[in-house]
Amino acid sequence: MEMPDLLFRVDSQSPLPLHVQIKEQIKWLIGKDLLKPGDSLPSTNQLAEQLSINRNTIQSVYTQLKDDGLLLMQKGRGTRVAGEDEIARFKASNSHFAFAEKMIEEAREANLSAEDVLLSGFAYMQLFGQRRNRQPRYLFVECKDSSCVFYLDEIKRLTSAEIRSMDLSSLTEEEAIAAIRGADVIVTRSDLAERLKKFADDAGKTVITVGSTRDVPLLLNLVRQP
Repeated sequence: MEMPDLLFRVDSQSPLPLHVQIKEQIKWLIGKDLLKPGDSLPSTNQLAEQLSINRNTIQSVYTQLKDDGLLLMQKGRGTRVAGEDEIARFKASNSHFAFAEKMIEEAREANLSAEDVLLSGFAYMQLFGQRRNRQPRYLFVECKDSSCVFYLDEIKRLTSAEIRSMDLSSLTEEEAIAAIRGADVIVTRSDLAERLKKFADDAGKTVITVGSTRDVPLLLNLVRQP
């Protein structure tokens, strides 16, 4: 699919640098399925001419997104959106697009400047964001035997992490996937590890298998982190 003209817009008066504006627009289009795996992007010359900015700015954006795994840059084939697996992983770990869209719509309905709301949010994060670091979230899946209980008790003792237990038989697949995406670390029995690994990998999460001795140091290291 070729990109339509005037899809991208930049504002030279914005406090955000031009390269950040373009990069975030491309990520938004990918996150909202307006750019799909394999779609072609304009060449650096085409987009630079369209936006009346330096070609090197576009080249820098494309290179950054290539390094992030979102774009493919191949001589003779131009610049394209990465494959389905890469984009699925990106979406799984970046589920904020719909939330941001809803927030902007609500701001406009309240006759507020969406730009002012976003800038105020950015200022708030700079001022207070570091003071409100959330605690890690652990998800224990089908962990009812003694070894799981030991790790669960250790995490409760050594950290103030959020802990949730999940029984697969009581949830739909969609509910289980949502729970996995909401956790930082998934702890489960070794016989369930392979079943969960695909969902966890897609969401960029860590799976710890109780009963595997090589995972014991990793888990203990995780729970001892402040």
